[in-house]
Amino acid sequence: MKKLSIFFTLLVSLLFFTYGVQAQDKTLKEAAKGNKVELKITGMTCGGCAATVSRVLDKTQGVLDQEVKFPGDVAVITYDPEKVKPEDLVAVIEEKTNFKAEVKKEDNR
Repeated sequence: MKKLSIFFTLLVSLLFFTYGVQAQDKTLKEAAKGNKVELKITGMTCGGCAATVSRVLDKTQGVLDQEVKFPGDVAVITYDPEKVKPEDLVAVIEEKTNFKAEVKKEDNR
């Protein structure tokens, strides 16, 4: 009976692990499909400022992946060009935070 219990525990654990790997793989594939833009963010003074910008970007439709760097004052964003444009990302940051943003570098795949 104990062996059967251990077997089922391992089986359930394996199923959850497999699902997590598949979900992560899907996210990576989606991010690979998008375009990349680097935005210069002016006005950030701490890591909390970077976290605020990061939360705003996470809630923005069309953003597939993002990383806000402080120090460095840069946001590297992978986005779906069919849903959002770099100018839209600049506008969202400026409207929802107290920071200024501008396109620093764009990489269209």
